[in-house]
Amino acid sequence: MDVQVWMASKEVADRLDVHVRTLRNWLDLFVPAKERLKNPQGHYLISETGFALLKEVKERKDKGNSSLRDIQRQMFEEGHIPEELLMAEEPTAAEETAVAMSSHQLDSQTKLRDAEYAVHEALVAFQHELTQLRSLNQSQTTILEKMADIEEKQEFLRLEMRRVTFEMDLMQQRLTRRKERFAKHQPRWSLNPFRWFSRSNQAAEQ
Repeated sequence: MDVQVWMASKEVADRLDVHVRTLRNWLDLFVPAKERLKNPQGHYLISETGFALLKEVKERKDKGNSSLRDIQRQMFEEGHIPEELLMAEEPTAAEETAVAMSSHQLDSQTKLRDAEYAVHEALVAFQHELTQLRSLNQSQTTILEKMADIEEKQEFLRLEMRRVTFEMDLMQQRLTRRKERFAKHQPRWSLNPFRWFSRSNQAAEQ
């Protein structure tokens, strides 16, 4: 068994790229009552056959400057719609203009909302980038401070090494002088008594 599929008027309007008010006007002129229903909320439900008829209207409307009444007569003569729809009153030019203007205004409002949303998104992204940039600047500042601290410590270490090297040289010089003084004042007499007699004999022989 074939299952009838019904689509909401908003979905059909989106598929055909027309405004909902324009779609409702087309429903009265081109879709039989059995192919369109209303739900408890008052919104139209359109059958697959009704959608096909509306799609044909949209294609013919896009191809030329035919009025809705001309398209209705053409579709009736071709057997697409019943005669009962010919009795429907065609909207006046003023009504069509009002519907078109209303549709244009709504489209403009939608575009304006989309533009506002895009601007808002751009501002949020920009603020996020600024926050990241501030964090990056803070990180750079911290890194620079640490580098300066490291350089300061390196300079202090170099000075300490110079001081220690100087003190070690000074100590080496003192030790060398002490050794020289000790060697200069070392006693010439030996504590070995045999060396005393040998020295005395040497002196007597001379």
